[in-house]
Amino acid sequence: MSELFVDIVIPLAVDKSFTYTVPQELQAAVKRGVRVMVPFGNRTIIGLVTDIKYKTEIKNLKSIKDVIDPAPLVPDDLFQLTRWMAEYYFVSHGEVFKSALLHGMLKSGKKTASLLIGDVDRWLAVNKPPPKQATILRALQSLGTIGIPLLEKRLKIGTIHAQLYALSRQGVLKIEEEKFKPFLKPKYENVIRINPQAQNTWQTWLKELYSRSANRYAKQVSLIQSLLQVGADAESISVTELLKRAGANISTVKSLERNRIIVLSKQEITRVPEYDFYKSALGAIDFQLNSDQEKALREINEQTEKETFGVFLLHGVTGSGKTHVYIEAIKEAQKRGKSAIVLVPEISLTPQIVRRFKYFLGKNVIVMHSRMSGGERYDAWRMAWEGKCSVVIGPRSAVFAPLKNIGLIIVDEEHETSYKQYDQSPRYHARDVAIMRALFCKATVVLGSATPSVESYSNAVNGKYKLLELPVRVDNSKMPKIQIVDMTQERAKKLDAHRSARKEAFKKDKALARLSKRKFEFGSISDILKNQIADRLVKKEGIILLQNRRGFAPFIECPDCGYVEMCDNCNISLTYHATHDHLRCHYCGLIKQIPIFCPQCQSVDIQYRGFGTQRVEDELKKLFPDARLLRMDLDTTSARGAHDRILKQFSEGEADILLGTQMVAKGLDFSRVTLVGVISADTQMLLPDFRSGERTFQLLTQVAGRAGRSALEGDVVIQTYQSNHPSLVHVLIHDFNGFYEEEIAFRKELNYPPFSRLILVEFKGVNEREVLECAKKFAVIIKKHGSQVIVLGPSAAAFARLKGLYRWHILIKSVKTKDPAGKRIHYILEQSVAIYRNTPAGKNKATRMIIDVDPTGMM
Repeated sequence: MSELFVDIVIPLAVDKSFTYTVPQELQAAVKRGVRVMVPFGNRTIIGLVTDIKYKTEIKNLKSIKDVIDPAPLVPDDLFQLTRWMAEYYFVSHGEVFKSALLHGMLKSGKKTASLLIGDVDRWLAVNKPPPKQATILRALQSLGTIGIPLLEKRLKIGTIHAQLYALSRQGVLKIEEEKFKPFLKPKYENVIRINPQAQNTWQTWLKELYSRSANRYAKQVSLIQSLLQVGADAESISVTELLKRAGANISTVKSLERNRIIVLSKQEITRVPEYDFYKSALGAIDFQLNSDQEKALREINEQTEKETFGVFLLHGVTGSGKTHVYIEAIKEAQKRGKSAIVLVPEISLTPQIVRRFKYFLGKNVIVMHSRMSGGERYDAWRMAWEGKCSVVIGPRSAVFAPLKNIGLIIVDEEHETSYKQYDQSPRYHARDVAIMRALFCKATVVLGSATPSVESYSNAVNGKYKLLELPVRVDNSKMPKIQIVDMTQERAKKLDAHRSARKEAFKKDKALARLSKRKFEFGSISDILKNQIADRLVKKEGIILLQNRRGFAPFIECPDCGYVEMCDNCNISLTYHATHDHLRCHYCGLIKQIPIFCPQCQSVDIQYRGFGTQRVEDELKKLFPDARLLRMDLDTTSARGAHDRILKQFSEGEADILLGTQMVAKGLDFSRVTLVGVISADTQMLLPDFRSGERTFQLLTQVAGRAGRSALEGDVVIQTYQSNHPSLVHVLIHDFNGFYEEEIAFRKELNYPPFSRLILVEFKGVNEREVLECAKKFAVIIKKHGSQVIVLGPSAAAFARLKGLYRWHILIKSVKTKDPAGKRIHYILEQSVAIYRNTPAGKNKATRMIIDVDPTGMM
């Protein structure tokens, strides 16, 4: 056979592939998309084959050691997609595959160290090694064979690898590499096959037991009787289930197996989350599409039938039946032998939408998300890879589902920022990646939202996407009535009433008034909202309240000197959590006890400022002691299945009020909800971000849309200290088009997206001076390109320090009139990064540079 070479990518931030030779015995097994074991430095790692070739100019190549997979893990369209992502988001191909493949698939085995000598003390006395090597040998003497990473963690020796290899060369210890073990594998259970021949054997044995002594063999009798009672349609029964039915134990099964009465065999268990179909979670079951829905569906189906790339923006008001259109479009795609991906922005939305899709589309639907167990994710991935399902639903990572023959990709609530991966590389936007995946597999994309992003709506207006509109709610139910409550006026009114009451108290009895000195207290719930809640509680209708801050109070403050307790690692105040009676940082997780007195002025008058969900919950319990209340935020939904349990309780009427953060604002459909209250609309609108107005409009419109989704009319009460904010004016009258026109004019004036492309370059490290020097050096390099791009900064990030690292930002802006395809900004950045990497600043490993293409936040 001729010589064969492969290019391999590894899951590291190394911006190139590596070429290896393929031994003759592995040439038939190697294919593009399979995992292989390769020597890399002084260890063996797992890489992915991206290319196969018959010649190369590179000399002295190493050979691959083994081929792990019998068939490629990655479809062709995913190969094209990952290459595009690597180039577009400025990351290595290996890092993209690390996100695209199931977690752990590219994880390499560990190395272990073990002693080769018996008497360590004698060897140390004779050879007198350096102190670090002596410490290592004594540790191995007591610990035995141990993984090197664990040994390093225990001994805290930074140069442990060098010390181990030095000892290995002296023949004192050996270093071995663990053989490859699959990170995840199928799960099997013992089953007993059921067929006529087996049943005859069991009946014969049962007669034999009765002839001997039924009492003596009671457990065997019970087990055989249970087997004979298994339904005629069943092909097998699990041993676990059989033992439960028969009240027997495993020794009974073993005894029957030894006597060849039963035959045990292995059967794979598919670990798929189960969703019970309770009616309140399914919404409308018998529905008839209205004319707007039928028109939208017809256009989507026509595009899918062409098997060419196309993007639709389905703009429908809240409750307009976008999900019904999705379901019918998928049904049509399935008829043509096509598969579909459905992206949802939040894991909390997954159970509700999965129930609906499973109800209408059957067992072909699987779900993928990070809250599933490793085994569940592995089985879901394999079902998609093996073609055992045709619909995958999940948050952003589901865009990489290894489905074949994709015909339709749906991005529900396309405007949501949770589609952007912001905390690790690659920092991709799942909506944009979904569009590119559809391009590579010639599929149709449907972007759905009641409040589309300004960028997507602009693309629809300009003809890049096809705009489909659903302007009315299904069954002609009315949009909710919205009322804005100005909390400054509410506070002023209550303060006046408090002062008047105090004056009256002094007029009656000065001494008593002084003794009963009362502080002015202003709660989070206005009189208007309080009255509306009371009314709905009497009517036994559902209430949703939004407060987009978790915890009890956003910060604690000393009113005497203004001291605020801050995080030691982050430039941010600590949040008070009443449930654990401590202060917590929501960024790094630092926990502190509440100070008894002010560390600055020793005052004991420490006060809680602001309102989190816990404080609002506390207030509601005092105002409405008989109301049944559920709180839904990150603190109450951390346990597995917690989202689903809370939503099920509320949907079935086991609670009157659902209070939560923004997870209660998205996609929930409960016909019993007639009141939505927003405790504070100001949280989002005051952020230092050009998108803050858009986010405010989207969040408030979305949460308002949870009310009145049936024949019952809905009301929405929005509380704010910024009652004249432009976003609120448009929310009040459900005016998306008016908001869009105002926002697009603002963006055009300042050259913000969609009129430009943005790339945010972040520098972070423990030494602020070094971080700033690196940022300045890079800014000088990129600013040499002059008018080709607009460079802003470097400037300190809004949160200048997070998790102990200082952060400085440079914002690069490329106007689309000068650079329509974005090629210029990418070329300039690529060249600037290459130059920077060769400078002393660029070689400073203590300062990290992060490139965020199309950032959704500037914080």
